This record gives sequence, structure tokens and C-alpha cells, in this order.
Amino acid sequence: MHQLAKLGEVNLSEKQFAQIIGKLRLFQHLPKRMQADITPLLLGDSQINAVARDYYKDESFCRIESGDINLWKLYNLFTGANKSSYIDNFVDRSVNAYQFIEQLRFCIQNKSLNWYLN
Repeated sequence: MHQLAKLGEVNLSEKQFAQIIGKLRLFQHLPKRMQADITPLLLGDSQINAVARDYYKDESFCRIESGDINLWKLYNLFTGANKSSYIDNFVDRSVNAYQFIEQLRFCIQNKSLNWYLN
């Protein structure tokens, strides 16, 4: 619970959010040797589109007026988009979404490099 609470303390700007969404779309086209060094997000294109849509439209987890979104809300957008997954992929994608968000949190708080934000 403590780790999940920390997600609400870290914000992404609209520009960072857009960069992450764009890089999520690019990831599948990277050469395999580059993919090996980057944590993938297991959501498909339709789920990534749902996250982008809900960034503006979700009543509970959308961005704030300035365009910022905290990682707790982003995590909930990812898990909400994951609800459309087949049951055999659901758990793996949920765990992966948490690991992805946690890696973003770590990189932002420690000012370390992350492919999705560079």
C-alpha cells in the first residue's frame, strides 16, 4: 500500500504523457536488440488508445486543468484499459502496468534515464 501511495506524489506533464504514449507506439517497431534493454508495456494499441482518450475524458482519473497527471491516475488508466483484455492476459498485463509505472516513478524521483521520457 505504501508503494501505491507514493504514485500519487509524482506528476507527469502533458508533454511527458504524450511522449510516453508516442514511445509506447514506437516500441514495437524498434530493433530487437534495442527492445531488450527497455521495459515493455504489454498493452496493445487499442488499450493505449483508450489510455490516451481517458487522459482527457475519464471522470475519476483524467488529467488536472494544467495537463499534469499523477502516476496513480496513470496507473488506473492503464488498468482500466486492461479490462478489455482476454482473461489469459489480464493478470500479466496488470502486473506489467504496475512495474512500468513503478519504473517511471523511480526514474523521475531519482532523475535517472528512462527511454520513455528521454
